[in-house]
Amino acid sequence: MIETNSSTPENISKEAVRGTFWNYLSFASGKLLNFVTTLILARLLAPEEFGVVAYCTIAIQYIDIINSAGIDSALIARREKLEEAANSAFIANIILGVVSFGTVWVTAPAIAAFFKEPQVTGLLRLLALALPISGFSLVPSALIWRGLKFRTKLIPDVARSFTKGLISIILALAGYGAWSLIWGQLAGELAGAILYWVLAGWRPTWKFEREAARDVATFGGHIILVEIAGQLRNNIDYIIVGRILGKTMLGIYTLAYRIPELAIRSFDRVVGGVSFPLLAQVQSNRETLKATYLGYIRYTSLFTFSIGAGIAIISAPFVHTFLSSDWQETALPMALIAIALAISSVGHIPGIFYKAIGRPDILNRLSMIKIPVILIIIWVATRWGIVGVAYGQILFAVFAMVFDSIIVSQIIHFNIYETVKALIPASICTGSMALITTLAKSLFELDGLFGFIMILVIGGLSFIVALRLADRNLTDRVLLTLKRKLVMVKPL
Repeated sequence: MIETNSSTPENISKEAVRGTFWNYLSFASGKLLNFVTTLILARLLAPEEFGVVAYCTIAIQYIDIINSAGIDSALIARREKLEEAANSAFIANIILGVVSFGTVWVTAPAIAAFFKEPQVTGLLRLLALALPISGFSLVPSALIWRGLKFRTKLIPDVARSFTKGLISIILALAGYGAWSLIWGQLAGELAGAILYWVLAGWRPTWKFEREAARDVATFGGHIILVEIAGQLRNNIDYIIVGRILGKTMLGIYTLAYRIPELAIRSFDRVVGGVSFPLLAQVQSNRETLKATYLGYIRYTSLFTFSIGAGIAIISAPFVHTFLSSDWQETALPMALIAIALAISSVGHIPGIFYKAIGRPDILNRLSMIKIPVILIIIWVATRWGIVGVAYGQILFAVFAMVFDSIIVSQIIHFNIYETVKALIPASICTGSMALITTLAKSLFELDGLFGFIMILVIGGLSFIVALRLADRNLTDRVLLTLKRKLVMVKPL
């Protein structure tokens, strides 16, 4: 049987803090492994090898949307007949996994022709095996997520990242080139799937109920459209860079994007993983919904703005210190993309909000406006290479943040100034940190590994001081939470 949660307004804050802690621990552990793996692989593989795998990743992400069919979101948002819905969803996922694999196998040559890279066919067909593997574990993963068991979720997430990195590095050392990244991805998906089934404690009864399946499919149908639009919006830069500028520039752009993405975009997913089920639980109480939404805006921006500014400042010394000469063009695009992702983190929360209140259709409508805008911006920006594309990302991030904030303010009836007010602490802290760190970097000529470490230390300390001055209560709550967790953490 599936356990159900019945959170009350009184314990929403506790659940948010506890869930965010464990979800972020899962994120930090997995992404730290990915970060280290990326640095090692960047020294073992050439930019064009990263680029050709990026072609495959772009293609597989769209098929994976159909593979999952929005079922995970539908199960999380569902309030009744969850057992029936889970069984129907599991059967559907098996069918979808097989269909998705077949679709990739058939279309792989056409995708290779589009990107003008014959090697894509074999790589993509192998990577397609990840689709039925991930689909098989989708229901147990969603049930763990729905139950706010982020502490349990830590184990498969870290195991997946560790396995993926280890296999990729071993095969890269053995000379497998781009294939090492594909085999690593498959090994990681398999490890994660096995652990999700072990830890979820759920077993299917193989009973297919039409009504439950229809409800899940209806909700999931909207999510499919949302996810396709979202992937198109998120990957349009990769598609255009790969098609126009070639696989080497795509490889450099991919790495320039991946470093800030590991820190910022993954943080957005952590917040989304906690805020989606919590917002769904309070959707009937408008005041609580408004307070929770603005709270996420305030606290998310505090961290993502500072992370984005920090990456922008250290991008050049980071590239010079840790990467080979093949990757030196990565520095400036990395700095610009970090700023763009920090801004777009604020626009990520409205998307979670729309799904939580059961209105994913709003996302589809808004995407009809956003996709043409980013398509035009990125297409024009390629005239200035990947640096121009990175500047285009900043322009679109500002547009999307303002646009989404206005729409949400109309739905739950609050003044747009309240969103601006929620961003003030983050702006003050980030600005102070950036100013102090940049001055220190210039005055003391911090170079090399020692200089890189000193920049990190100065940036971290200046942010903590600025945060303390801007929001003392938040600082006290964070420190108290961390102290309790470090002292009272129980074995998993």
